[in-house]
Amino acid sequence: MSSVSIKRNSGMLSRRSAGLAGVIVFHALLIYALVTGLAQGVVKVIQQKVEVSVISEPPPPPPPPPPKIEKVVQQPTTPKPQAYVPPVVNPPPVTQSANAIQAVTSDPKPQPAPTPVPAVEAPKGPVSVKGNCTQTETPEYPAKALEDEIQGDVFVVFAVGGDGKVTGITDVRFDGSIPPRYRSSFKSAISNALQSYACRANMQLTQPFHFKLDSGA
Repeated sequence: MSSVSIKRNSGMLSRRSAGLAGVIVFHALLIYALVTGLAQGVVKVIQQKVEVSVISEPPPPPPPPPPKIEKVVQQPTTPKPQAYVPPVVNPPPVTQSANAIQAVTSDPKPQPAPTPVPAVEAPKGPVSVKGNCTQTETPEYPAKALEDEIQGDVFVVFAVGGDGKVTGITDVRFDGSIPPRYRSSFKSAISNALQSYACRANMQLTQPFHFKLDSGA
């Protein structure tokens, strides 16, 4: 009985040792595989993941450029030119001769006053045509007054301009023999005749006009 048990024990030990050795060998191979091939594959996978994760990230923005520092160069201030001040030159003293001093101090002789030219006075009031007119003319007899046998005297005062021509009648008077309705025609006839007069310039002249019917008609 004892021998059978020893054999059994030894068989069991050999099987255990064989199994243990197989386990050790399996673990050794597993460790070798892990160390050699599997470890490299794992490393490659990890590297790929790391590379993919690194590539997928956006690049960081570039840093801002440094601020430009402008140098302010101060222009050298040029001194202002000073105004030229000419030197003061004292004029030489003026020496006057004795003749010049005497000529200045002596009183000038008074000049004689000019002789006034006598002004030609214009005649006061109207004067007669006689002696003051070189040309006269007899007025025409008004036709209506001649037909109605109206006659009488007309006294006229008229003015003469600077050219010796009559400028107009200033006053007219009729005697009682000329009715009022005929007076305008007599005045018009006299005014027409005065346009041909040539008299002294700038005067007032007076002249009577006598309108008489011819008794022999």
